[in-house]
Amino acid sequence: MADALLPQDVIDGASVRDRPNLFVIGCYDRRITFYSQQVRALSLVHALKDLGYLNANPRIAVIGGGAAGVSAAAAVALVSNSNVILFETAGELLSLQSTTARRRLDPHIYDWPAHDTTDPIADLPILDWESGTCVSVRDDVLLSFEHIALRLAPRLQKRMRHKVTGLTRAADGYDVRFVSLDAPPPEAGQERTERFNMVILAVGFGLEPDEPLQHVQSASYWSDAGVPVAEFQGRPTPRFFISGAGDGGLIDLVAAGATDFDHAGMISMISQHPGVGELSATLTAIDAEARAADAAGIRFDFMAIYDAQLLAPLTAIGLLAAVAQQLRPGVRLTLQTRHAELFEVSTSMLNRLAAYLTIKACESDAQRSFRHLRCDAVTRIDAPFPPSEAPAAFWLDCGGDKVAADAVIVRRGPLRGVVRAPFEEHLAGYALAHKEWLTRHGDATLVPKLSGHARRLFIEAARDAGIPLAPRLQRAAAQQLPISVQLRSDANRVRWSGAITADQLVRAWSEDQAFDIILPDGPGDLGIAAGAILRVACHSRGCRLHAAPALWTQHVRALSLESLHAEGMTMPTITSGNPGGAAQNPEQVAPEILARRIHRSLDACLLGRLDAHLQPFFASNADPGRHIGLTIANDLRIAMAGTWADWQASFADDSSLLNHFLRLMVCAVDSEDNRDVAQVLVGPTKWKEIVRGTTVALAIASAWKTTSPRGGGPGNLVRERDGDSAWTGHGCAADLINGSDMSLCAASYMWQTQFVILIVKVTIEVARIAERAFAQIESNQPSLSDTDGGGPVIMSINREFTDAVASGLVELRALLATVEAGHFEVLDRAIVKGGVT
Repeated sequence: MADALLPQDVIDGASVRDRPNLFVIGCYDRRITFYSQQVRALSLVHALKDLGYLNANPRIAVIGGGAAGVSAAAAVALVSNSNVILFETAGELLSLQSTTARRRLDPHIYDWPAHDTTDPIADLPILDWESGTCVSVRDDVLLSFEHIALRLAPRLQKRMRHKVTGLTRAADGYDVRFVSLDAPPPEAGQERTERFNMVILAVGFGLEPDEPLQHVQSASYWSDAGVPVAEFQGRPTPRFFISGAGDGGLIDLVAAGATDFDHAGMISMISQHPGVGELSATLTAIDAEARAADAAGIRFDFMAIYDAQLLAPLTAIGLLAAVAQQLRPGVRLTLQTRHAELFEVSTSMLNRLAAYLTIKACESDAQRSFRHLRCDAVTRIDAPFPPSEAPAAFWLDCGGDKVAADAVIVRRGPLRGVVRAPFEEHLAGYALAHKEWLTRHGDATLVPKLSGHARRLFIEAARDAGIPLAPRLQRAAAQQLPISVQLRSDANRVRWSGAITADQLVRAWSEDQAFDIILPDGPGDLGIAAGAILRVACHSRGCRLHAAPALWTQHVRALSLESLHAEGMTMPTITSGNPGGAAQNPEQVAPEILARRIHRSLDACLLGRLDAHLQPFFASNADPGRHIGLTIANDLRIAMAGTWADWQASFADDSSLLNHFLRLMVCAVDSEDNRDVAQVLVGPTKWKEIVRGTTVALAIASAWKTTSPRGGGPGNLVRERDGDSAWTGHGCAADLINGSDMSLCAASYMWQTQFVILIVKVTIEVARIAERAFAQIESNQPSLSDTDGGGPVIMSINREFTDAVASGLVELRALLATVEAGHFEVLDRAIVKGGVT
């Protein structure tokens, strides 16, 4: 593999001539893979940093949310103090990879059989991933990107469903014109415009046409529907017509021929087949010869060379027979290309070899067939009469050849001109200049490589910014050997032993550390400490309880899987026996003290996580995972930030206040008798409920001004009212109330507080319950479920509420005042109706 390019070489390849600070990533390169686009993006950002382009912290627009754009935006924000805006037309980043679990992404396999190309790890300094389905790779990369965006907000922002329509040169950069696809279309020339000092074009290649052949629709390569499925129709001779000789066409030729296509299995079968390594030199030499011919403008006939040099050894090592065993019975494949030569030099060697083996396996079996047709245009025609073959879903004309097909797969590439059109005036001449650059640097551009200096730059920047490890590394850490701890009854105390102290059990949440928790006695013997241990284990993927199932199973099930107060709780594994390794550092401690230590550390972990999520939200509405699910106006978010600062200081000062607030946030039952049952619910499994409930409570508290956490019952909130008694409140995001769905029984539940803020699944309900005098009414007291009674006033996350919080603090105050006034009006009528004056 060639060495990495020098920074100036990278700049030369990405720069647009006569357009200062306009750069292009990957749109005109060869060997386009998810990994290579990331490397190109990181190499460009490193070069910009190394050569001083980022010294002034320019305002930068990155256009395109694919692999290159996401990587460039994250990288430039990490290594500079620039404000970076990432524009993406789709509703989500990496949208092409979001819909298929049947396609596979491998970081290095494109360059097989070179050394280390079967390594499944991308090994990138940021946005790292490992070989897997498109969906799994996308999930890992986006999770890493969201961590970076969260840490760097508001300097790094996403603008989803924003289409850039053009660029105009300005004295200090470019005016970027764009439209929001969620807003009414603007009149001609009325697009929004923003000034940027630097623009990075990472627009990729666009999408495939929906109807690549007239009257023939073909599902996208990036859709599971685009992958030929297993033969479930019992067709004796399934017929597939594949158009296109690029990598997509070759992969789907193999998929169409296979009984049940497994992309990963195909890669493994060929690259790891015994004896195939001995053919590496021959394969590499053929590829080098092909590239030399291509550079000279000569077409290269791979089929002829493969027949002469590879067919015999492939047969001898049994690889051809292995492929033949995986073919559909009776399959008939037709591949149409524009050239007489079946394979293109630009395709992956592995994909070419897989297609070649499929073709040869079909040709060697009388029950199967392969045909190659060369023509410039394919048209759909009516079935001939009388038909010459069995009925077919498609009849096609390919240069005079009539073809019957049960399925048509068209892989002629995306509509590149569409995504380049807004920038056409700036890119004139770039294609030719870039082609010259590719020729000049050869293999270094074909297989881009990240330099050691660039790698160190991003590793150090990520560490300094506190970016978490890549998901693959976190998963590896979670699978490490567990730490053993033991709790056992000792008179009226608990004996704790193991390699860590009790408050370090929080690592099961904060680090995904695995623990073996040894419990020789029953839950009753450990008292309140049993609940603390179960809280750790029920919210951890790596904790195992080593205990007598007969003593613990029913107790644990009641607090987790069968909880009457929450849905979705998982039950930790309970295994009999003692794995050992937990006899060191014994300590005897009262159960309540041990429980308090554990709960305090767990609550502190959640508080830190809450603050990490809320601070970027206050700054820019950043909401990774859409846990909050609301867009809130800037003035209201500023007020919420001030309220949260006070709340957080109170929580940090009083751990019992925090504990009480969190317990009641996830459990509707407000009773000290229910304390331990509710406590187990508070943890990462209920993170969405905790963060959403806290945010909504903050919004309403900021509008009401004098609302704060309450340390003791009833409720977890208190509102000081001018000239009136304080109101107690319950901020609650529970799923269930005593086993019933919250949304069904919230109105009829006898809340103990005077106001209730409910987050019921995807709705917010604000309920103001009658004051004490009204609560004492005995006869004719209206039910809380009566629409004309004095029950709670309910406000959902509908247009009224979302418009209020999106409009600002004044509007939310007005809405709450209207809600409150309306309630008192109904309340007064209910009191008169009940005969109370």
